Amino acid sequence: MDASENSDDSAIAQTDIATDGDVIFVVGPQKKKMRVCSVILSNASACFRTMFGPKFAEGKNLKSNDPKEIPMRDDDADALEILCNVIHLRNDAVPQSLSPTDVFGVAVAADKFGCAVALKYASTVWLNPKAVKEISDLCYLMIAAYILDNPQAFSDITLAMIFSHVGSYLSLADQIIDQLDYMPWKVFYLLEEQRNLIRIELQQLLFQGSFYAGTDDRRCTCGWGSCHNLAYNELLRERHLEPSQISTGKVSQVLQQLEEMPDPTMPYEWEPCDYRYHKKPRYRESRALRLREIQEGNGLCIDCFRSSTTAEDQVHRIKH
Repeated sequence: MDASENSDDSAIAQTDIATDGDVIFVVGPQKKKMRVCSVILSNASACFRTMFGPKFAEGKNLKSNDPKEIPMRDDDADALEILCNVIHLRNDAVPQSLSPTDVFGVAVAADKFGCAVALKYASTVWLNPKAVKEISDLCYLMIAAYILDNPQAFSDITLAMIFSHVGSYLSLADQIIDQLDYMPWKVFYLLEEQRNLIRIELQQLLFQGSFYAGTDDRRCTCGWGSCHNLAYNELLRERHLEPSQISTGKVSQVLQQLEEMPDPTMPYEWEPCDYRYHKKPRYRESRALRLREIQEGNGLCIDCFRSSTTAEDQVHRIKH
């Protein structure tokens, strides 16, 4: 290394995560420097505990008044800095929000250095899918939740993917092919399966609505059940809620349509008879509870996904 390269290295700004730290990480191709405390890192991670142990050069002669530089050329500097800030309780320097790709990067760093537990609470905020619109971004969050073993986040994110995506999930795999080293491909098949189950349930819910008015009794002269059923089916056609449309539509939009759909209006020329058992059907009210249960339900169970079993003694951290 010539003198100019040495001067370039010395000019690189240093981030003091621990002002009295005994180690300086020199990270990535940009050689970003961050001063950290080996004791704090060792307490958070068995990987760091081994690195800074007596058997490796990185752990020998560590002094806070003369911190040792440790090169980490293959690591993501930004992700490692966030990880170290969390471990050092530097909440003033920890971002409240991160992009999905950044969350994924931090999760990869945490997995590499065995620090997933240290990110348990900070990652809960980062893994919230509510403000995420792009399905590819949800994929990054899903993989991050899987790496960090966060069952609630994994469930919430996969449910958002089920509700918000229309096309095949397999096409998403091509967009994030490099990231799929961190979780099995079968997640995309399970997402498709769960989405189909919800679509079938919504179709069944609408089918049941055709019976809310009951069937025509021989003592009924107005065709109460038939007329209500006809009006109900015409309403479904007007609202584009026929089976073929539900089976190819976005689940979130179908749920919204069902929430907003009024009860069918009977034709003006129709007059009910005086049969005493006629009772006005409550279509909207009858389906409201089940719609809410679907909306507030769970996505995929990370424990089932990891174990690939349905054994009775399987532990499920998310109820389903």
